[in-house]
Amino acid sequence: MNEAEQPKDTDVKARKPKMSAINALPKSSSEQLVKIIKAYAVASNGGESQVNYKDIASVAGIAPTNVSSNNAFLEESSILMSPKFGYYLPTEGAVRFAREAAWDEEGAKVHLRKLISETWYGQVTIQNLALRPALTRDDLKKSLAIKCGATEGDAGWLGCLIDFILYTNLAVSDDNGVISLGTADEEASKHESVSRVERTVPVQVAGSQAKAGPVKAETSKGVSLVCHVHIRDFSELTSENAASLRRWIKLLESDSVEIDVSRNEENSGGPAGEHMAQ
Repeated sequence: MNEAEQPKDTDVKARKPKMSAINALPKSSSEQLVKIIKAYAVASNGGESQVNYKDIASVAGIAPTNVSSNNAFLEESSILMSPKFGYYLPTEGAVRFAREAAWDEEGAKVHLRKLISETWYGQVTIQNLALRPALTRDDLKKSLAIKCGATEGDAGWLGCLIDFILYTNLAVSDDNGVISLGTADEEASKHESVSRVERTVPVQVAGSQAKAGPVKAETSKGVSLVCHVHIRDFSELTSENAASLRRWIKLLESDSVEIDVSRNEENSGGPAGEHMAQ
């Protein structure tokens, strides 16, 4: 083989592997995502008929590629379901959102909020804001990126994801861009029955180990609450820690609720406990 026939290094171009996020990310702004969701509800006749991305593009008045590129994200978010390849139906929550949004968009967002609170990105948002009361946008973006395996090239799509989270009010942002937890699924707490409740409520006082016994609520004659707080080592119950415990007990009081605090010694010779009765 002569020199002219020998392959040159410049003739062979190595193909660079392209990394992508593990989870689907939105490829449009939150405004366009909302328009697509509403269009799916309309085009499918409220979830009755299967539709494809071309049908949605026609109803929403946006490019077909903008619809198709977001289908994976919407399906992963339980906003869409795909009964067969290439065809989609909006889920019940998506249909209810679209119907109610025509009259009360802020109130209708609760249906999207319920859906995304169960997604990977909803859980990341809730868990991060449960640990810290506020996050910067960059902090939340970093947490989302790590969870879904995003690369630097996905930064823009992560921004669209955060905007969609904020749209649903799962989290809210102030004028300085600081993000905090928004309205949670308030309906769940309204339907919770308090007729008979037996729970163990953990109480942790800074600097000491505190353990709470069962909390029982009865509704036959109002509501009563008995909480036993056992402190293992009274040497750790400093004035500061005692004040923290008192402040916690004070939170239970209201105009119609009185708190009685008594101290009793256990017969077994163990440490004494605080007894609170309402």
